[in-house]
Order: sequence, then structure tokens, then C-alpha cells
Amino acid sequence: MHYKIKSIVLLGLLSLAFSACSNESEPAGNQAGPNEDATAASGNHEAAEAHEEGTVRMSPLQLEAVGLKLGTLQNRNLSTAIKVTGELEVPPQSEANVSAIVGGNVQSIKVVEGDKVRKGQTLAVLSHPDLVQMQVDLQEAAGRLQYLEQEYQRQQRLYEQKVGSGRALQEATSNFTATKAQVAGLKSQLDILGLNTKSVLSGKIYQSVPVVSPISGYVKKVNVTTGGYVSPQEQMFAIVDNSQLHADFMVFEKDIAKVKEGQKVRFTVANAGNQSYTATIYAVGKAFEEEPKAVHVHADIDGKTDNLIPGMYIEGRLAVDEVTTLALPEEAVVQDGDQAFIFVKTGEADAGEEHAAETTAAAGEKAAPEPAQASGKSWVFKQVPVITGASDNGWVEIKLSQPLPDSAQVAYNGAYNLLSEMGKGETEHAD
Repeated sequence: MHYKIKSIVLLGLLSLAFSACSNESEPAGNQAGPNEDATAASGNHEAAEAHEEGTVRMSPLQLEAVGLKLGTLQNRNLSTAIKVTGELEVPPQSEANVSAIVGGNVQSIKVVEGDKVRKGQTLAVLSHPDLVQMQVDLQEAAGRLQYLEQEYQRQQRLYEQKVGSGRALQEATSNFTATKAQVAGLKSQLDILGLNTKSVLSGKIYQSVPVVSPISGYVKKVNVTTGGYVSPQEQMFAIVDNSQLHADFMVFEKDIAKVKEGQKVRFTVANAGNQSYTATIYAVGKAFEEEPKAVHVHADIDGKTDNLIPGMYIEGRLAVDEVTTLALPEEAVVQDGDQAFIFVKTGEADAGEEHAAETTAAAGEKAAPEPAQASGKSWVFKQVPVITGASDNGWVEIKLSQPLPDSAQVAYNGAYNLLSEMGKGETEHAD
């Protein structure tokens, strides 16, 4: 019994000693005093404010880099539109394929592709023995015609005096009429070739003939070379008159009921960068194309068309209805998944306000100081969900779930940058 009592007392003393050693080994720094608790609570409160959900702070340097601009929601007239595609064209009477009327060798070419030409201007010169023979045939036929005309008149007088026979008059009449037709035909051929028939009948023989342009315009294509032979009706040149250039759009079946003459179309072309043009519809096709099933819609281009060429691919927006609504520039709206957002400025903060740097794991080691911000104010923005509607000429309709004050300052551009910066802040806070 005495032995057991001693053992219990000894175990109690050992337990007290072990407890004292444990309290002495605990670092004093882990025991926060009242002031330290208040500081930590304040820091946590500031961090919560800085990372308030749906807000983002932009420093002066960031604002300058983005070139951020502010503005208010505006009431604007926006046109709902349908998208159309097509190409630039000219009417059939503004294009010409110039061919050789008779076969010949190309003696010279007077133009190159891109040259501006007028109606009747010489494009090339042809030469061939057949051209000379045609002129000789005309001269011979004209001389024979003069003799046959005199013979016809003589036989007619004899017949009227009952001296000549009717058969001789008929033969003279037949010969005169046939030769007269031959002369007229040869003269017409030479007129078509551009030769002066009066000069030919006076004895002149042309060694070559000009090939002239039937319309004024620009040389689109040259298909011949000097010295080459061209056969009759072979295409030598293509001429196009760009003054009658118009836009030919294709409108699909589902949209054709919305299209009518007089409507405006704003369009762009591939090589004109951001430059846009407007056109006015003057004709709507009455038949569908099969592939794709669409109708041709023709529109006159407003203003100058100097830099436009037939065949250019174009994309346009055809104004259908006009509405007055709240709107913002397209750069003020950003899409995040299925939801669109804008950013409204809610306040400013001193540029030097930053979160306290975290202490390093090594005891007593201090974090390196962060670079100081440039002078100025940081801007704080709140993310506001919106519904977008009609868009026109760089502006988009905005519908708000909750109204904003008329004086609310909205970021007119850089919405994508604000969304990206907000995402960075949320990631850092989560870490």
C-alpha cells in the first residue's frame, strides 16, 4: 500500500513538469495582443473592400495604357438591320468585248490594261492583204456601177421611144441593181472597219484598219500581242465603264419581305480597311437564284467610287426599322459567356493605396517594398449586367435590369481590359 501511494505522487509531479515545459517552449510571437488583433481585423476588412465582388480597380498607369474614356448612357436612333453580301457590278451596257471584224495581223497596240479610253478611240491597228482587196473590190464595183447606170438609162429611153426591146431593158436594170447592192455592201463593210469610203472611192488605199472602243471607260483586259493574228469575232480587248458601278446584294428568302426600294445599305469592301460606303436600293429582283436561294437586290452607291472595281466582294447591313433607345459604343460592352456587361465608375482612390505585403515564411524577414505608383487617382468600376439589342454604326442598344442614374459614368472603351483585370483580382484573392 505504501508503495502504491508513492507511485501516484511521483506520476502527478511528472505530469506537472511536462505541462510547464510545453508552455515555455511556445513562441511568444504567436500570442497576439489586443492591438495586433485590431490591426489584423482592419487588414481583413480592407482586403474585403478591395476585392468586393463585381468591382475592379484600375491604376493611373493602367488607365493611361488602355486610354480609357468615360461617358453617359445616351438615347440614340438605331436601325435594326439584316446582314447581306454581294459584289460590285456594272450593267451590261457598261461593258464591252472588242473583237476583230475581219481577220488580220496586229500591227500595233495603242493601250495597256488600266488605261482610260473614250468612245471611238483607237485601241489597236490591224493589217492584212484581204483588207486591201476589199478596197480594190469597192473601187472596181463603183466604176462598173457608173457604166451600168448609164446603160440602164439608155435602154430605158430606147424602150420609151419604142426602139429598144423590153428584154434589153430588163437585163440592164438587173445588172445595175445587183452592182449597186454590191457597192453598198462593200461600203458598209469598210465603214464598220473605220475606213473613209469617200477617200477609197477617190483612189486611196488604206494599208491597215483601226480597232476602236465602242464605249468610254477603262481597259480591263488586253488579249492580243503585236504581230499576232486575230480571226474574225475573236475578243481582243475588254472595256468597262465604272461610272455606272452599283452594288449587287443577295438577300435570302426569309428576309426578302423586309426589303424595298429606297432603303439604305451600309457596306464595306475587302481592300478598303475600315472605310464604309452607303448605297440606295433602286431595284429588287423578281426571281430566286437556286444556289443559294436568294434574290438579287441592286443599289446605287452614294458618293465617289474611284477606288472601287467591279467584282469586289462586299458585306453590308440593310437598315430595316429605326428605334430610339439607350445605347453605348460597342467597345463599352463585353461578353462573358452568355451574359453581356458594362462597367460603371463608382469612385476613386489614392494611387498609393495597396494591400499590405505578406510576410515571408522565414522568421524576421521583411517583404521587399513594391514600386510606387504614378501620381494620380485609381478608378474603381462596378460590373453591371445588360442585355444588348440592335446595333448600328458602332453603337449598340443597351437594356438594364436596374436603372442607372442619368449622371452615371460608363467606360466607353476597354471593357475587355476591365473584365480581364477583374478576373486577375479574383484569382489572386482566391489564392
